[in-house]
Amino acid sequence: MDISDKISPPIDEQLLLLSTELEEIKEKFIQSDKLAFIGKLTTGIIHEIKNPLNFITNFSKLSQELTEELREIIDGAGDKFDEDAKADFDDVLSMLEGNLTKIRENGERAQRIITSMLAQMHNKQEVVFTPVDLNKLIEEFSKLAYQGIRGNDSEFNLTFKTDYDSSIGLVNIEFQEISRVIINLVDNACYALNDKKKRLQGDFSPEILLATKKLDGLIEIRIRDNGSGIPQVVIDKLFKPFFTTKPKGQGTGLGLSLSYEIITEVHKGKIEILSKEGEYTEFRMLIPSNLG
Repeated sequence: MDISDKISPPIDEQLLLLSTELEEIKEKFIQSDKLAFIGKLTTGIIHEIKNPLNFITNFSKLSQELTEELREIIDGAGDKFDEDAKADFDDVLSMLEGNLTKIRENGERAQRIITSMLAQMHNKQEVVFTPVDLNKLIEEFSKLAYQGIRGNDSEFNLTFKTDYDSSIGLVNIEFQEISRVIINLVDNACYALNDKKKRLQGDFSPEILLATKKLDGLIEIRIRDNGSGIPQVVIDKLFKPFFTTKPKGQGTGLGLSLSYEIITEVHKGKIEILSKEGEYTEFRMLIPSNLG
């Protein structure tokens, strides 16, 4: 027996050990990225949740006033509920119903945001596909990412342009994972737009296009910004774990690699980057419309 065999394990065992250690390190980075993701969400949630909660409070108060007015109308009608009184009753009731609808819609919106945040805090192993209004998900989590950026820089503003295909309807997706993808991509777009705006000293109007389209057996999602674009040499590395163009301490380099895995492995789809330096960057995703 060679004496070196007594000193160190065979090379195959060493490679296996290194591979295992690398996976453990990657898992730690993923967990760290999740914590950073939750922190980023929190800032956005604080701002974004104000609007639906204000709707709930204001329209609840208004509904209480309308119910009091309704009682007055009924009391004033006496024994005879004539046509005019009936018309007043119908008008007030219609307003009440409209207000209650707004309360429900905005309350549900707040619940979805909070539920998603809580879901991110659990190390969920099972992939669950559920019918989701994809257009609404993209709309809400894009705004959430934007508010997260504004929480750290209140001077930053942008315009969202949308081109949603209303015929898509509900799509079977992994809600938690797709919401992470949207947050990651819009967050990166906001970062690039903010950087360009600072360099141009205000002579620039940041924009993000959010678009969906129903294709033959597929759903297309596009997120496009009018930032500085990305060189091809960088595009070739963007989906690799730990690669980041952000300054040290501002990114783990896992956001895009995780987004790639979520689209290609979890949803069996495709993601690609289209970019022209100085003009735009677009992430285009295709996912099957019959998942689950």
